[in-house]
Amino acid sequence: MSDQEALEKVEYKLLDALLDREEVEMIWKQMLAKTKASFFLSWEWISTWLETLPGNAKVDLVVGYTNDEPILAYFLGRRRFARRGFFRYRLASLNSTGDEYLDELTIEYNGVLVTPQFETDVIQEIINRDADGWDEIYLPGLAGGLCAEIDRLRESVDPGFIIDVETDGKSHYVELDKVRNAGMDYAGLLSSNRRQQIRRSIREYNKSGEIRIDVAQTMGEALQMLELLAELHQREWIQRGKEGAFANSYFHDFHRSLIQKYFDNGVVQLVRVYADQVSIGYLYNFIHEGNVLFYQCGFNYTESNHARPGLVSHYFAVLLNAELGHGKYDFLAGDSQYKKSLATNTERMMWVRLKKKSIRSWIEGCAYRTYKKLKRVQ
Repeated sequence: MSDQEALEKVEYKLLDALLDREEVEMIWKQMLAKTKASFFLSWEWISTWLETLPGNAKVDLVVGYTNDEPILAYFLGRRRFARRGFFRYRLASLNSTGDEYLDELTIEYNGVLVTPQFETDVIQEIINRDADGWDEIYLPGLAGGLCAEIDRLRESVDPGFIIDVETDGKSHYVELDKVRNAGMDYAGLLSSNRRQQIRRSIREYNKSGEIRIDVAQTMGEALQMLELLAELHQREWIQRGKEGAFANSYFHDFHRSLIQKYFDNGVVQLVRVYADQVSIGYLYNFIHEGNVLFYQCGFNYTESNHARPGLVSHYFAVLLNAELGHGKYDFLAGDSQYKKSLATNTERMMWVRLKKKSIRSWIEGCAYRTYKKLKRVQ
């Protein structure tokens, strides 16, 4: 039997993820035991997400069964929205809500929990199973084989829907074995320009004392570091004329809750890099399957052109985690120059929107193209 024939025999069940909490937990943990999943699909992340969502959020757990055994599971957030104030759409969003405010959490390495023998054509299966329930499907932060599946769909003559790839980018990471094999000379793995910047910045901070790195040892210390990180983060982004992530109260509450619930499980790493009493920066990382995922930061910027708190903080965090025996130090998605310059490897990640072809979408497209032409004429 082919994989596609096997998928055709799958029976599906839909659960309200906020109301059927006990059954959702049992199924998700069953699937985690059978599959390899990222931190953003771990029960630590998912349970905190479900528990902190507002009561009016609509999220379903879709479960596929063969012989009464779950072989596939994913969440679909559902939301109705109006684009350009007139055209109304039903949005389904993979392992997220589809609400930009709530989804500022930014799920990455996103995917579907599926047993190995059913891993092919997963996105097509989502599309087929929920064909009548959406006008658009949003697939944020796809990685691995799902990116390859999007490529195959884009190469199809007519996949039956519009494929809008919003971002086809990379996550950048440091392979910590390379640091250890280089005798902990991480700077030696970087470009000469970046190496010079880091060393010059270290000399600048050494004027205040020896640079040290502290790791939160208790949940209380971690929460305190999170608040200090948030303060520095907000100060910098407000100076840039932007709100900053911690202006979003849901975002802030989610991470306080995650730390309170799971710090003792060893999945959270909060560090402070400092020289004497001068804070250089704070880093908020996740630890999953021996890898470190850099998630958020707060840096103490000064007027000195030589003091680069971000470079120095990550430099010492990479060394720390290499000493601890971890596998990767992952900067997660984004093509910021500092991520590229500090990394040794990359991995692909995509944000994709699938739009069902319809008379309505055709009219909207024509209207929008006409509007753009009129704007150019003016």
